[in-house]
Amino acid sequence: MLAIPKNKTQCNLPDTHIPFIKAISIHFKVRLGYDALEDSNATLYRSPKKVIFHKNGSYTLLAKHKQSVLPIILGVVLTLITSLFYLSNNPTFIEVLQRLEAIPYDIRLKLSTPIKRNDLPPIIIIDIDEASLKKEGRWPWSRIKIANLINKLSKNNVAVIAMDVVQSEKEESPLKKIKRALANKDETLSHWLNQTQLKQLEKELDADAYFASIIKDKEIVLGYPFFKKLITQAGKLPPTSITSELKNIENLTAIHMLGYTANLNDFTNNAAGSGFFSIAPDRDGNVRRAPIVASYNDQIYPSLALETARLYLLEDSIQLHTETIGSVKTITHVSLGKLQIPTDAQGQILIPYLGKRRHFPYLSATEVLHSTKPIPDLENAIVLIGTSAIGLADLRATPVQASFPGVEIQANILHGILHPETIAYIPDWTEGATILWLVFLGILMTLIYPLLSPITLVLSGTGLLLTTFATNYWLWAVHNINLPVVMPLLLIMVVSSIYVVHYLLRENRDRRQIHDMFGQYVPLEHINKLIENPAEINTHGEKREMTVLFSDLRNFTTLSEPLTTRELKTFLNQYLTPITKIIFDNQGTIDKYVGDMVMAFWGAPLRHPEHAFQAVKAALQMQKKITKMQAEFARLGLQHVAAGIGIHTGEMNVGDMGSDYRRAYTVLGDAVNLGSRLEGLTKYYDVKILVSEKTKEQCPDIVFRYIDYVRVKGKQDAIKIYEPVSSLKGITSNLQNRLELHEKALNLYLNGEWEKAASLLNELFQETNEALYQIYLDRIASHKGTSSENWSPVHTHTEK
Repeated sequence: MLAIPKNKTQCNLPDTHIPFIKAISIHFKVRLGYDALEDSNATLYRSPKKVIFHKNGSYTLLAKHKQSVLPIILGVVLTLITSLFYLSNNPTFIEVLQRLEAIPYDIRLKLSTPIKRNDLPPIIIIDIDEASLKKEGRWPWSRIKIANLINKLSKNNVAVIAMDVVQSEKEESPLKKIKRALANKDETLSHWLNQTQLKQLEKELDADAYFASIIKDKEIVLGYPFFKKLITQAGKLPPTSITSELKNIENLTAIHMLGYTANLNDFTNNAAGSGFFSIAPDRDGNVRRAPIVASYNDQIYPSLALETARLYLLEDSIQLHTETIGSVKTITHVSLGKLQIPTDAQGQILIPYLGKRRHFPYLSATEVLHSTKPIPDLENAIVLIGTSAIGLADLRATPVQASFPGVEIQANILHGILHPETIAYIPDWTEGATILWLVFLGILMTLIYPLLSPITLVLSGTGLLLTTFATNYWLWAVHNINLPVVMPLLLIMVVSSIYVVHYLLRENRDRRQIHDMFGQYVPLEHINKLIENPAEINTHGEKREMTVLFSDLRNFTTLSEPLTTRELKTFLNQYLTPITKIIFDNQGTIDKYVGDMVMAFWGAPLRHPEHAFQAVKAALQMQKKITKMQAEFARLGLQHVAAGIGIHTGEMNVGDMGSDYRRAYTVLGDAVNLGSRLEGLTKYYDVKILVSEKTKEQCPDIVFRYIDYVRVKGKQDAIKIYEPVSSLKGITSNLQNRLELHEKALNLYLNGEWEKAASLLNELFQETNEALYQIYLDRIASHKGTSSENWSPVHTHTEK
């Protein structure tokens, strides 16, 4: 006898529920691998949550808290998928991941700013602001005014001056404008000035020459823009201050530039250094990283901030360090004397923003121009000349502030270069560490989550999210290590959500057992009837008279060859969806799809008195639907899509069948095989539908025409086969006349009157051009010279 556990609930159920309980128990046994234990008086059926113990009509429902393996498997699979995606080189995925990583990056940056500025070096921004434009005039200013500004700064003993503006076009002398004006009046300046005075005046009013003379022998860095596209190549680039052991940079991973706008040659030659100030925002428009080196025409050039730092540190050159990986040379860091500035493989750094705008001191350009006393803050300071004026369009979106002056971005970059410890970097072991963290999280959640209640699981998932982000932030804030965090967070959220959803749905799963068993096979009306009458469920398997239908597309392999995988999927979906709906609408049960082949049956799981009629009606509707869908198929490049359908009625075994590893609710038996053979014969006779005589006999409301008397491969008994052509209500007079002629011709053939039959068959062939009539004409031709006395009308098919 079986021992009944103590955690039980006794209840008496009517005997009518026994088949339902047994059926469901067997379903669980098959689907989930539980055993059905029996002795002479008792049977124990198990389900994931309950054990149903039956003895003498009394049932005991026992709690069975067994965790489903599905969320565990999904957790492991998601861990593997997440790891593989992280290692993926797919450009689209990389772009999406970068956008997602930008969110926690911005959060970390905002949490870690503002940072107290280091005492050294002092970086001051000379701002061409709204007040300066109002007082000094609109931009661009005369080079004389800019030269006077530089002269003022030099007198205040600044260490280095960096210009975040480009001086690429020559400034026209006022003297030339006067000469043009006088020329219109037929006058010249020689009426008032001699040649010596003219030359002296020209020299004094030449703003470009004056600017070039002022910046000479001063520690000034001129800025210029680089372009990734060939927009322009104006002027001449300065010689680079970067040295490297590289003989060529063809395989270097630096950002390659195609265009530039350089300063005037006289300015470049007289300046102490030059650097590019181009910064490209990320996809979302925010400026997070900046290149400090870039390549152009087999040369590596420094950025404005890097060149400014070189002059400030009194270094003669900048050393570029690379590492060879395969055939590619990647940038590892840049050195300025003892300073090592870590970069990514392209020579970029994450801009170490110290805070919102005006974290660095600002001085208005007009104040400096008109100051009569020394400005103490400028002593030994690094000065950046730029603009915060809205009209000059040098405001950028950044993670710390939506509207941020470009010149202050350069100040933050410069500060980071001079203080490399403030630059967050991605170490070489990032990928390995991230994968290990993903695997650790996956294993941890897989081991712990099945033991937790829903509330505890939510709290644990939240705790893991916070811990992961806190650890990542700690590495960022304390050690300046920038590790990716999006994939671990996504893994935690997705796996936690799967378990939560699993818990929420588990209670509802038992009530949807029948939906799960039959929902993919039978129409909704069947499922509702099964739920209302569970006693009708029988998954053990039984023999009953049913009708089976096989449908297969003609020449599917040839049709599908020119299609891509996506197009083939689209085609099968467009074809199978309406075909399945027709079967469901006619109370049929889908057995399986095998590529384009559809197998369905009528008469199970619920009995249907008109199963043969419903099957034939469905077949006629399917053929009509395929005809209507030709235009859709043509858009996919498929012409003349046709299907053959075979239908047979007979005794079949139906039930939940298969192995311990895979089960299916299906039908088996010779009757099923015959239905498949009939579908194959549609190709031979070139007809759309073939049914057996037994099917025809159960369809009095459908008009058929006789096709042949055949013995199919694998069967000894011969059967008559027919083609359904119309319903009784839909038959026309022309169709009726043709059917009568068809019947007369084939009766003559069956009676051995071949000459008379050939005459009628030839008439039908000329009218319809159907292959069926040519088949009979060929047979009659082969009978010439033979007697019809011992002749058999049965045609044996040797192929399926």
